[in-house]
Amino acid sequence: MKLKQLLAGIAVLFLTLGQFSTVAAANQKKVMTTFYPVYYLAQRIAGDKMEVSMLLDSNQDPHDYESSARDAATVQQSDIFIYQDDEMEHFVSDMVKLLDTSKTKIVESTKDIELLAGDMHEHDDHEHEEGESHDDHADHDHDHSHEFDPHTWMNPMIYAKQAENVKKALIEVDPDNKAVYEANAKALVEELTQLDAEYREQLTKLENKTIVVQHAAFGYLAHAYGLTQEAITGIQTTQEPSAAALAAMQDFVKAHQVKTIFVEPSLNPATAKVVADASGATLRPLRTLESVTQEEIEKGEDYFTIMRANLVELLQN
Repeated sequence: MKLKQLLAGIAVLFLTLGQFSTVAAANQKKVMTTFYPVYYLAQRIAGDKMEVSMLLDSNQDPHDYESSARDAATVQQSDIFIYQDDEMEHFVSDMVKLLDTSKTKIVESTKDIELLAGDMHEHDDHEHEEGESHDDHADHDHDHSHEFDPHTWMNPMIYAKQAENVKKALIEVDPDNKAVYEANAKALVEELTQLDAEYREQLTKLENKTIVVQHAAFGYLAHAYGLTQEAITGIQTTQEPSAAALAAMQDFVKAHQVKTIFVEPSLNPATAKVVADASGATLRPLRTLESVTQEEIEKGEDYFTIMRANLVELLQN
């Protein structure tokens, strides 16, 4: 009889614990991010204290994504919405107008970070210096071209600054777990610092410091490590170069004896292949991290594994 009472008591205990777990999960803060680089920051810093999701699918391009009312409704269900910046996700400024920002905190991860100049040739009415903060010109018209280069995460140390912004936002929404967010952010920044050291050490070995890329997403990487980026297409992934621009790039590759043209595997390499075929260069992958599939994440791929794979590719230049 005592054994039956003991078992019954244990069953009640497990049931009670299960109820508490359900309540805890229901009360857990929710974070919505736009695409992978922002998602990774939030996921690493939040740990298991918040539920972190990504708005865009891996096959959706944040450069030219158009949001819907359904997206706004999805974001509204979150406590925090974190995006890269207005230079990358052009859709955010319109979507935010549909949100009750008293219920969902809006966080621009690159706030107060100096950005490199972007597609300057597409803006006849603006002149800016490299490194000028995008917050100084927040009222410019977003016409799906880039006044500033949004690919900050390609420089680990700028990405570390974004991590600090994300950490502060999470603490504001959930101060009870401040110590956890601070510890997670500190660990992440230490890893980013180590990655930066690896890039600095390894890329000094490169004889040819010019990298030819299909998509101009590597400006921050080039700027940080003494490289020169020559891009076939612009920052906008949908941009197509003119026939004259293609011919000029072919001449450049030949004249500088460039052996490698780097392409983002998720993009159509047709334009890069035209240049490669005309110049004898070889196409090799270089990831922008704008698109990381769920399958890759499940296999253990993340920001660091992909950035280190990029380093291996760059050393073949």
